[in-house]
Amino acid sequence: MTDRPDVPDAAVVLALSRVEFGIDSVLDALRTPDPFGVRSIMTEYSVQEKPNLAEKALILAIDRLLRMKVPGHAEWPKLPLAERCDWWVDRLGGFAAVVAALPRISGAAADRLPIKDTLGAAVQAMVIGAICREYGVEAHADRTAVIARVLTDRPITPDDVLKYDDPTVAGRDAAKQLGFGDESEETGLRHGVRLLWRISKLFGGLGEVFEERPRGSLGARFVGKLPGIGVVGGFFDERKGIRKAAYEAADLLTNSAFRVKPV
Repeated sequence: MTDRPDVPDAAVVLALSRVEFGIDSVLDALRTPDPFGVRSIMTEYSVQEKPNLAEKALILAIDRLLRMKVPGHAEWPKLPLAERCDWWVDRLGGFAAVVAALPRISGAAADRLPIKDTLGAAVQAMVIGAICREYGVEAHADRTAVIARVLTDRPITPDDVLKYDDPTVAGRDAAKQLGFGDESEETGLRHGVRLLWRISKLFGGLGEVFEERPRGSLGARFVGKLPGIGVVGGFFDERKGIRKAAYEAADLLTNSAFRVKPV
């Protein structure tokens, strides 16, 4: 990765530390048995509208689908680690890739928008945070260090995170900047999209630091520069980049390499 000496590690840590707290909020919401509030809506509809036989059958089918083994399901912890990680990469990663690809609708003009790289980095950070959780890594400094390693290729360790930023202060700042508590009635998908955009803004002027984060194929990036259909290329670019980022995070977590400086 191209070195950016004008952006010190301290600045990277200050941004990522707050982003990690924001990611926690999204992941906590997705770990509930009804992350998008669909079952609650169906229950209310059944009580108020008195659905006919066909509608009841549809509601039952959707309810069974929602009872599949997903984060928050009682059987979730019993699934193999690889299967749980793949779920986050495929489901959360797929949704997040769509959001990250949206700026590409303007084609090559998106390259001049700082939001393109910061939004893509925020998306990858969210999936990395989910992978860390499945590996049992609960410490804020540890997860921030893993995210920093994958997104910036800098040898940042948990000790560096604690050195440059105080978790208590970071958590308080993140809550203020991301508006935690302002939308207590809003949960699920809409809340996740809104929070993802806010998280990307926390990166501020760090866009260039993330220019060489894990990315997709050159072909997808080329299509991403075409007006209109650029969003399609952007999706496949971000989709593959998310998978690469998840694999890199898994490697770091498997051998705990993120805890020490490379020799």
